[in-house]
Amino acid sequence: MNINKLLLKNKSRLEYYKIEEAQLESELIVMHVLNLNKSDLLLNLQKNVTKLELAKNDAIIKKRQKNIPLAYILKFQYFYNAKFYVDNKVLIPRQETEILVEVCLSILENIKSKIKILEIGTGSGIITGTLSQILNTKNIEYIATDISFESLKIAKHNILKINKNTKLNLINNDLINGLKGEYKFIISNPPYLSSEDMKTINKELRSEPVKALYGGEKGYEITEKILKQLSSVEIVFENLILEINPSNKTYLMKMIKQLFSDYFSYVIKDYNGNNRFILLSKNNATKFLDQFNYCPN
Repeated sequence: MNINKLLLKNKSRLEYYKIEEAQLESELIVMHVLNLNKSDLLLNLQKNVTKLELAKNDAIIKKRQKNIPLAYILKFQYFYNAKFYVDNKVLIPRQETEILVEVCLSILENIKSKIKILEIGTGSGIITGTLSQILNTKNIEYIATDISFESLKIAKHNILKINKNTKLNLINNDLINGLKGEYKFIISNPPYLSSEDMKTINKELRSEPVKALYGGEKGYEITEKILKQLSSVEIVFENLILEINPSNKTYLMKMIKQLFSDYFSYVIKDYNGNNRFILLSKNNATKFLDQFNYCPN
């Protein structure tokens, strides 16, 4: 069997089990089994696969048909064109979170003085790692917290693999308890699914760690806790960006108006037009947001 026929066979099998991105996943599986990048895959469609390669391919397909997320089977996920290690101890990175990174990059361009960036609940470390790789400056110190020690080990691996020169301080902590200091940016993609949301999540999402998904009865409790902590602890920040559940936008913005009335605030939409991110800034950040679908609040 050649590569092209294997791709078609994989796609057909995945579609039968209602895998949404069957074409993409078929390609990722074959690329992984044959150790090929996308361009090499397309250039070798008529090349035959060995029995061993076919067996490896079929083993992955069988796991995938049990609704085990492909990222957990392959032990990696692409994010912002880079490859990050993931397993079932951490949330699988979503494409929409790339917007959060892009907002940060837009505001952080031309960093010339020493600054600190704090990520609350780093998980696999993909946000801090991506920023470190792209900004690539010794002027930034990254502080990343997570309540899971296992997550921090994965984050350290990912961040230092993508940029071994990252000035990195990892803290096993519940959000920002005990932290102090001044930060150019505070970033968080906290759990934000409600009890009702958790009842209706699909089979694949059930494979991901509950602590990385469940935000409390209403879904906003952990985000609320972050905001209250930031308003009361010895932390000074210039910018804060949060990924949120769109259904919680009104409640969270009301709280922000009360706690951070001296900040400019913005709601930024994701690729589907949902209110996915909240940005707070000490300065008017409008000039940095022209490329995004946003509204000031």
